[in-house]
Amino acid sequence: MSVNRGVVIGGRYEVAERIAEGGMSTVYRARRLEDGAVVALKVLRGELAADHEFIERFAREARAAEALAHPNIVRVLESGQDGDTYFIAMEYVDGPDLKAYLRRVGRLEPADAERIALQVCDALEYAHRQGVIHRDVKPQNILLAPDGSVKVADFGIARALATSTITQPGMVMGTVHYLSPEQARGAAVGRGSDVYALGVVLFEMLTGRLPFAGDSPIAIALKHLHEPPPDPRAIEPSIPLRLEGIILKAMAKPSPDRYSSAREMADDLEGKTELWREIAATDEGATRRFAFTDEVAPLPRRSGAALRIAAAVLVLAALGAWAGWQAVSGYLNVPEVEMPDLVGRTLPQAELISQQAGLTIAVTERAYSPTVPQDIVLSQDQPPGKRVKRGRRIGVVLSLGAQLVTVPDLVRRTLQEAQLALEGAGLQAGTLQEGYDEIAKAGTVIRQDPPAGSRVPLDTPVLLMISRGPPQVEMPSLVGRTLADARVLLEERGLVITHLRTIATTDAEPGTVLEQSPPAATPLRPGTVQIILTVSARPGEESAPPRAPVITAEPQVVEPTRPPAPRVQPAPLPTPGPRVQPAPTPAPGPRVQPSPQPSPAASPGLARRTRVQIVVPEGGVQEVRIVVIDETGVRTVYQAPHSPGDRVDQTVRSQGYTIIQVYVDGRLVQEIRP
Repeated sequence: MSVNRGVVIGGRYEVAERIAEGGMSTVYRARRLEDGAVVALKVLRGELAADHEFIERFAREARAAEALAHPNIVRVLESGQDGDTYFIAMEYVDGPDLKAYLRRVGRLEPADAERIALQVCDALEYAHRQGVIHRDVKPQNILLAPDGSVKVADFGIARALATSTITQPGMVMGTVHYLSPEQARGAAVGRGSDVYALGVVLFEMLTGRLPFAGDSPIAIALKHLHEPPPDPRAIEPSIPLRLEGIILKAMAKPSPDRYSSAREMADDLEGKTELWREIAATDEGATRRFAFTDEVAPLPRRSGAALRIAAAVLVLAALGAWAGWQAVSGYLNVPEVEMPDLVGRTLPQAELISQQAGLTIAVTERAYSPTVPQDIVLSQDQPPGKRVKRGRRIGVVLSLGAQLVTVPDLVRRTLQEAQLALEGAGLQAGTLQEGYDEIAKAGTVIRQDPPAGSRVPLDTPVLLMISRGPPQVEMPSLVGRTLADARVLLEERGLVITHLRTIATTDAEPGTVLEQSPPAATPLRPGTVQIILTVSARPGEESAPPRAPVITAEPQVVEPTRPPAPRVQPAPLPTPGPRVQPAPTPAPGPRVQPSPQPSPAASPGLARRTRVQIVVPEGGVQEVRIVVIDETGVRTVYQAPHSPGDRVDQTVRSQGYTIIQVYVDGRLVQEIRP
C-alpha cells in the first residue's frame, strides 16, 4: 500500500503527514476516525514486511509493548495489518526527540541531563519489572514533551531486530553508538544492556559528543567491546565528579560491574546512594572494584627463618624509603615555570613554545569544532599562567575542524519533507526563495544550495527555492462542479479562492459552482489574481452551515522587505549554559584565529499578510486551527472551537515563502500558498 496524506490505514487511521523516518519504519501523524484523536502511526518498511519470521517476532513484541502503561513510556495503542502494510498506532508526543534537541542546543547543563536521565530510569525500571527489555535506548527514542516530561518510545520492539542489529545496512548507524558490549558480541541481552545504553546517552547529554566513533558500524561496535570510554570530565571539566562516576559505572564492560537495575542508577542520580564509587577505570581499560574494611587480620606466629626474612624486608624497606625520599626531595626542588597559553596555536608552534618553557606536550584527544581550523589547539589541561614543575607533560586537544555531513537530495520534495531530511542529516533549512517552474508542482523544491552530495559542516543552512508552479497557468473550467472539486483543481495550479458568493436556486445541487471569475482558459500567474466563485444554495438556506468547510484566502498589501525573524523554537526545554572560551594572550609566533562562521544570507522573502476566512461546516462543535509554515518556522496562529455556521476571519502574517494550513477537527482541509 502506498502511504500518502489522506490514506486510511486499518480502517481507523487517516494519515495527515510524515513526521519521522528510520531504517525500520516511517512514522506519520494520523487521526483516529472514531474520535478525531491525533496518534503517531509507525508503518513498517516494505522489505521488512516481506520477512514472515520477522513479522511474527514484531507482532509478538508489539503486543507485549501494548501492556506497558507508565507516564514516561509512549503508549502503544494498537498494532495491526492492512493488506501488506504492518503498523503500530502510538500515543502522539508533540515535541522533538532528544537527538534533534541536542543537535540544536549542544550539551545540556548537569541538572537538565539528570532530570531527563531520571525519567528514563523510571521508564526502564517499570518495563524491566514487566519483563520487557528495551534493547535500543538512544536519544532518537527519547521524546521531550512541551511540559518538560520525557517519554521513551519503541519498548520491546527492538527484539524483532535483535538478530540483524549489525548486519543490516541502514538500521545500525543510529543504534551502534549506544550498543552494549554483550549486544556487540551477540550474547544474551538483559537489564544491564539498557543501563549501558543510558550511560552512553548521559555521556552525550553532558559532553555534547558520543564516546566512540569510527568509520563503520563494526569499528564502533569493536570499541564498545574493547576500549574504555573517555573520561567525560576530560572533555567537559564542568561535569560534576559524581556524574562522571555514574556514567563510568553504567558503561562498565562486564555487565555485573554496572548498576544491577535502573532503580540503582536513579538512586545514584538522586544522591541517595554512591554506588558509582565502586567502579573506576584502569590504564588497561578494564574495571576494578574498590572494597573498604576496618577489620585488621591477626598476625601469625613467626619462626626463626621468618624473623630473618622479616629483618631483611625491613632493611630493604628502609633503603626504599631513603631512595623515595631522595626522589621526592628532587621533585620538590624542581623549579617551577609559568604555563603558556597554547590555545589557537598549531601543533608545531605549541611544541616550540612548550620546549622554550621547559615543558612537553602530548595530544590527548582530537575533537570537531565549527569555528577552529583543523590541527589547531582547542584546549589544554593546565590553564595559562599557572605555575607548574619544569619538565611536566601538558595534555592538549587538537581540532579536527568542522564536522562534515552530506547534503541530501531535496529537489522535488515538499518543504516539510525537505526540512525533515535536513534535520535528519544534521543541517538546517536556510533562506527560502520562490520561483516558477514549468514541471515542478507548486510547493516543491526546485533548487538547493549547496547541491545534493556536497560535504558541508554540521548545522550549515541550506538555501531552498520553492516552486510556485508554471509561470502562467490556465484558469480551469469550474462551472457545474462542486465547490470541493473546484478547490482541488485550483490548488493543483497554485490558485486559491479569494471571494465566494451564494445564490439561492432550485436548479442545481447546493454547493455547485454557478459562475466563475476569471473565465475558464484565462492565462493567470499564481498569487497575482483574485478568484471569485458563485455557488448555489437552497432558497432560505443561504446562511445555513455548508456541508464541507468553506475557505477563502486573500493576499493583502505586501509589507517592505526585512530580514527573517529568529526561528521559533519548541517551548520550554532545557538550554545549555554559556561556554567559556579561553582568552588568547600574546605569545611568540603568529596565532591562528578561528575563522568566522558565514552568516546566512539575508532573506529575499517579503513580509506577507493574508486574510483567511473559514465557514465551519455542519455537524457538532469543531476545532478550527490555522498553521503557518514560513522562514521563521512552524507555528499555530489560531486555534479555537466553533459551532456549525461560525465564520472565522483571521489576518495571517508570515515571512517569505509561506504555506498556510487550515485544519478542521484535526483534519487538514486546505493548504494555501499566498
